[in-house]
Amino acid sequence: MQTWRIQGERVRLGVTALGGQLDDVCFDLGRGTVRPLHTAPWPPDGHADDVPPMLRVLRGDFFCAPFGASDLLPEEDRPHGSPANDIWDPIRIDDAALELELRRPVAGARLRKRVHVRPGEAAVYQEHIFTGGTGALPIGHHAMLRAAEPLRLGFSRWVWGGTPPEPLEPDPQRGTSLLAYPQTFTDLGCVRLAAGGTVDLRSFPALERHEDLLMLVRAEQPAPAWTAATAPRAGWVWFALRHPRALRSTVLWMSHGGRRYPPFSTRHTHVIGLEEVTAYFHLGHRAATAPNAVSARGYPTAVELRPESPLRIRYIFGLAPTPPGFDAVTTLDTTAGGVTLADAAGRTAFARVDTDFVLAEE
Repeated sequence: MQTWRIQGERVRLGVTALGGQLDDVCFDLGRGTVRPLHTAPWPPDGHADDVPPMLRVLRGDFFCAPFGASDLLPEEDRPHGSPANDIWDPIRIDDAALELELRRPVAGARLRKRVHVRPGEAAVYQEHIFTGGTGALPIGHHAMLRAAEPLRLGFSRWVWGGTPPEPLEPDPQRGTSLLAYPQTFTDLGCVRLAAGGTVDLRSFPALERHEDLLMLVRAEQPAPAWTAATAPRAGWVWFALRHPRALRSTVLWMSHGGRRYPPFSTRHTHVIGLEEVTAYFHLGHRAATAPNAVSARGYPTAVELRPESPLRIRYIFGLAPTPPGFDAVTTLDTTAGGVTLADAAGRTAFARVDTDFVLAEE
């Protein structure tokens, strides 16, 4: 599998030509290498024809357009669209940065991917640029973490939370979904189960042998919108930053051995997708651009491609060491040279990062 590699002082990673997926992202926190992102436990080759390239390569993070089912574009019907399934060609590659272009257009738009790392920072910067094209399109980043220990989750303020209209795995012969569908909630600590009762989803995993999905719609805010996952025993916190109007919501994909069919075959466990999107759950192009339960509340579920103006989507994720006892992040503040993350007890972690990158409007 062709992969281009870049590195800085505190992070190194690869980007695959097939699907543009981030591979083997390694952070150096000064006390050993940390690999928080997930790689599927199967090789890229040897799958049935109906397994899309996106699933064959599945790893790290990748960009989706459309996010979810591709059921409107006549030239593309694979889940998460051409960016996740087709070949990216190199435009420029050096030690710390690369620029790629997707071989096939998306809704008539040319799509470029830029990935870079910076000196002294344990962070990965990504930018996707649509040039040309027309129409409404759900988009998103598909970052996946592996929970070697239970991860404590934190989010910037959100205004709506819910599950899709139907279970993620509706056929019990193929998979198991445990949450109630559909539902809305105001507290991740109290989400209803299909069998009755509730579950606290502020930690992952909180349930056994299940495949479930929910979405949090973020509030308008001047600071970067953020997502964080703390590994208390390992002593690190992973965080992601983006412009709150570029990627409006976060999809949580909880994949913990609940799918029985290939390539998952119950072996895909301890994986949480923390996926920053402008979309309507995972339901795809048609559902996101038609009236739906989220857009009816005034929250966008698709972006608009315009032939006269490029659309830029910027996104950062990184890692910071944490002090003993550090728990779920409750606040993230921009400070000189980076961000300070704090838990409910006031313990803090600092990461060098340039938040202006995701807040730029051009």
